[in-house]
Amino acid sequence: MKKILSLLVILTSFFTSNAQDVKYARYLIDSLCSPSFYGRAYTNNGANKAADFIASEFRYLNLQKFNSSYYQPYYLSINSFSKTIEAEIGKTKLVAGTQFMVSLSSPSVNNDFKLFRVDSTNAKTKSDLDKIFKKNLKNKVVLIDRQNITDKEVLNIFNLLRNKSFFNAAGYVFINDGKLSWGTSDGLNVNDYFRINVLRSALPSKLKKIKLNIEAEYLDNYQTNNVVAYIKGKVFPDSFFVFTAHFDHLGQMGKDVYFPGANDNASGSAMLIDIAKYYSDSINQPDYSIVFALVSGEESGLLGSQYLADNPLFPLHKVKFLINLDMLGTGSEGITVVNATKFEKHYKIFEAINKEKGYLKTIAQRGESCNSDHCPFYQRGVPSVFIYAMGSEFTEYHNIYDVPDKLPLTKYNEIFKLLIDFIKYK
Repeated sequence: MKKILSLLVILTSFFTSNAQDVKYARYLIDSLCSPSFYGRAYTNNGANKAADFIASEFRYLNLQKFNSSYYQPYYLSINSFSKTIEAEIGKTKLVAGTQFMVSLSSPSVNNDFKLFRVDSTNAKTKSDLDKIFKKNLKNKVVLIDRQNITDKEVLNIFNLLRNKSFFNAAGYVFINDGKLSWGTSDGLNVNDYFRINVLRSALPSKLKKIKLNIEAEYLDNYQTNNVVAYIKGKVFPDSFFVFTAHFDHLGQMGKDVYFPGANDNASGSAMLIDIAKYYSDSINQPDYSIVFALVSGEESGLLGSQYLADNPLFPLHKVKFLINLDMLGTGSEGITVVNATKFEKHYKIFEAINKEKGYLKTIAQRGESCNSDHCPFYQRGVPSVFIYAMGSEFTEYHNIYDVPDKLPLTKYNEIFKLLIDFIKYK
């Protein structure tokens, strides 16, 4: 009987110590994507509400704090749309989020405008544009259709309208094919002209006038938070592994439209918290201390991770390795490791584990890039990589369709196990 009980204890310990929790991950993703968090940005205090939820999970897991709380507050200034967002072309009212999107650098506007169309019939070359520049378009809106325009100089000028009004117009409407996407990094500063992307299929046949009502609110010196916790190592408590992920997303566009951000990056946030849950079990206490840093401000320019790297809660020179997690909702084609060429030894450990265990189809090697929250730490000499999942089974990105009930979490279990095995490798 004693031998049977001992075997049961061993088996229980084995399954407990190797368990990831997809149900818990689903709960975390569903919660972070809830309408009550308003897209986890700065309208209606959405990011801070999400931070409160994360802190409550850290408390539930009994993670340790570096200071008196899990919060690391900092300040940012950014434009926002939480009120009226309306657009009407001709007599066609457009639907925000699906049929049109307003650039976050746009000011408030409530007016009717005449449209001046720029397309392949009058703007195929730079010399064509030079003629249009001489026109008085000050109180008009320039409607830009890039279809059938191949001149690189012309297309580059269209791209530069993000920061400069070359046509000296009141605003710009860009015709787009396919789903519309949005970003918030251009909302740090507000232009004196607006920019709008409109779905081609939503446009009426006659394009003469546009009516807009956009209420923008600039949030100056807004306080937001990173949420940081750790688990103390049992052998080397003064040396750290670090997991980072950004929990913020794009927020709202008007009263009724918000961006859930299930894959980007509720998935990475859930993975980080689930890893914390694993190590919170005393059976799994790591040899090295492990930091769990959920940062905000990524979508606006890596602001949260930049602040944490500039004001570290733990000594950066004591960090053995940092892994940043972003967009882990797929995985049918494996994962990509950014900065893998800079940290060949660590990349080969990932490869060796995967070869032995057969977790993923491939672990792709990518070079140096500052495209996510690992970057500010890497720039300070911390060995850092960024991992994201690959797979065509879910491709929604920066739109309203990045929802939790469609997110497959195809290789969630396998990515989780790979990360745990990597930490065990030391």
